[in-house]
Amino acid sequence: MPPHDPAPPSLDGVRRLLVIRHRAAGDLLLTTPAFRALRMGLPGRRIEVLVARGLGELLEGNPDVDSVIEFDRRALGSQLGLYARLARGGYDLVLDLVSNPRSAWMTALTRARIRAGYAIAGRDWAYTLAVPREPIGPGGPTLRYAPEAALDLVRGLGLPPRGVDLTFRVSPRAEESAKRGIRAAGLDPARPFFLCLPAGSWPSKTWIPERFALAMDELAEEGSVVWMWGPGEQALAERCRGLMRHPSVVAPPMGWQEMGGWMKRAAVWVGNDSGPKHVAVALGLPTVTVFGPTHPTTWQPPQGPHRVVLADGLDCLHCNANDCPLPGDRHMRCMRDVSVGRVVDAARALVRRPAEAS
Repeated sequence: MPPHDPAPPSLDGVRRLLVIRHRAAGDLLLTTPAFRALRMGLPGRRIEVLVARGLGELLEGNPDVDSVIEFDRRALGSQLGLYARLARGGYDLVLDLVSNPRSAWMTALTRARIRAGYAIAGRDWAYTLAVPREPIGPGGPTLRYAPEAALDLVRGLGLPPRGVDLTFRVSPRAEESAKRGIRAAGLDPARPFFLCLPAGSWPSKTWIPERFALAMDELAEEGSVVWMWGPGEQALAERCRGLMRHPSVVAPPMGWQEMGGWMKRAAVWVGNDSGPKHVAVALGLPTVTVFGPTHPTTWQPPQGPHRVVLADGLDCLHCNANDCPLPGDRHMRCMRDVSVGRVVDAARALVRRPAEAS
């Protein structure tokens, strides 16, 4: 096992970097402050990012990334091609921001002189620099905004952070596509419109569809309502539209870039703790997020026009369980105890008028 030297390694001779972040979309966006710190701390170096298939759009136009490598974790051919590419070497520095068994092995496969990851038993053998995933205080792990974890690896290299703002650029192509989609949906350009994504990546952090519909019905008196959806979620969006009294629109199918184009023209984003919420944050769109099993300190930006709505007085909040394990009346209380009125009030307090949207 190589020694884990707590002193920052020498970055002399570093010309080509690889950052491994091949997981969820939101996690990738929350890593963009680390890309910025690397770019500013190591100007002129080539920064490549390894992501899961379909997530490259999130880094399109990002000034802190030179190249994106996409691979399909479920396709053997894609994996073998990636492993051969990594084994050919050529990287001077690799940052493993996932640090699971597979990503640790991929990091080691590069044979880069500097290999940084998190100090997790059974995985840190792959790294020449291992740092704690999270600081530990007297009461256990210290909660922080999620980008700080990636920035810890940057700090371990001896480079300073450059803020925690997220970066997402919308291409001109996506801007035009969004404009056409908005016109085709018949939205009144003089009225604000609300984007609502009722789906969630975990069952336990998904607010009740009927309540999303009730909240959007109230907001429909002040603006148009657009239901957003991703793969496998269209039926839920259609169901929510069908539950409303007022007319609303189900958005057409779109990728991350076009979603960003819609967000740039919206008044408020409303939904669960999810990847698209972080796109909205990166673009400066006001957000209202219903929280339950996840903690807003970690997944909500510390500043900006963003509101958290969560149930009061539950000792089971922030359990991080994908599925609620509690029986009977306690099941999903963190979602069931969130009222429609609180979500509506939060959204009304943040409405961005059409003249303010870009």
